[in-house]
Amino acid sequence: MGSASIRLADVTKQYSRGGEVAVRGVDLEIQPKELLVLLGPSGSGKSTVLNILAGLEEPSGGDLFFGAERMNGIPPEERDISMVFQSIALYPHLNVEENILFALRQRKLPPAEQQARLREVTGLLGITQYLRRRIHELSGGQRQRVAIAKALVKRPALFLLDEPFSALDAKLRRELRSELVRLHRQLDATMVFVTHDQEEAMSIADRIAVMDQGRLVQVSSALDLYYKPETVWVSQFIGAHPINLFRAQRTGTDWSVSAGTSFTAPPPLAARLAGAEPGQLTLGVRPEWIQLVPGEHPDGLAGEIFTRQVLGNEILYEVKVGDQLLNTVVPANILLGPGDRVTARVMWEQVLIFNADSGKRLAI
Repeated sequence: MGSASIRLADVTKQYSRGGEVAVRGVDLEIQPKELLVLLGPSGSGKSTVLNILAGLEEPSGGDLFFGAERMNGIPPEERDISMVFQSIALYPHLNVEENILFALRQRKLPPAEQQARLREVTGLLGITQYLRRRIHELSGGQRQRVAIAKALVKRPALFLLDEPFSALDAKLRRELRSELVRLHRQLDATMVFVTHDQEEAMSIADRIAVMDQGRLVQVSSALDLYYKPETVWVSQFIGAHPINLFRAQRTGTDWSVSAGTSFTAPPPLAARLAGAEPGQLTLGVRPEWIQLVPGEHPDGLAGEIFTRQVLGNEILYEVKVGDQLLNTVVPANILLGPGDRVTARVMWEQVLIFNADSGKRLAI
């Protein structure tokens, strides 16, 4: 396969006739040497797509290409791939070196070549000192490094990872994510990584392919997913804190906004909505796009603090405005308590605008 791209063309997976459709008409091109993340909630079809790439599942419809070669029906062992799973697939009766070199010994590579590759991958992953240890003598993080080394030592054209860090604690996950990004840069490998954790996806990906109910809903960089989500659903799925959704509707020549209370769209928002077709809109407001000012002021939405969550150098507040709770994230030096009266000032020039019926973002 070399440096060729990988392409899924209208790929569908249905497990039985009339049964569940796990993947629906996926069109996706993976660029050479790219680190692509398949992201979505449980049951979205992301692991099924990975298994189709690996040859563990056959598509019910559509085609898979590695470069110009159609891969439908080609078994996993002929695909030049390696996989790392959530459940670490290591042989407990072998030591670390024997686990890493198992596939190379099966291929009968010359011993000198085996040792050269062993030194390379164990040096990259910082596990050279563990070569004589048995698997049960390793920590969870060390075992996962061995599993990655076992996959890398084969020098595959495509490296597949299915939620490999999900069983580890948060600190170790962050460490291994950083190592994976470094490895990707050093090896120039094509990698596809599956996760349901958006923080994980956004921290490592060149691009993220978001899936929902078997469909590919958006493929973008992490920043574009956050600031330019193509649908309301993507805007709600992406982001560390829940996005605020308001309603807007044209009333005569003006637009009225409902955000716990109803009011005429302020000038920055009205200017953006001037070109919108009449009808209902949904406005998406990220929590950090709302500033909080103690007390009540005429240039914002009056409300009171409902809940507070301290997040280190930031605080997430729920602010009760009329019958709606607004999520706001502000610096930790703005310390308020439940019941405190505040004014929420929305940065209207940054608001995301969606068609309320289709849920699609409008390029306004």
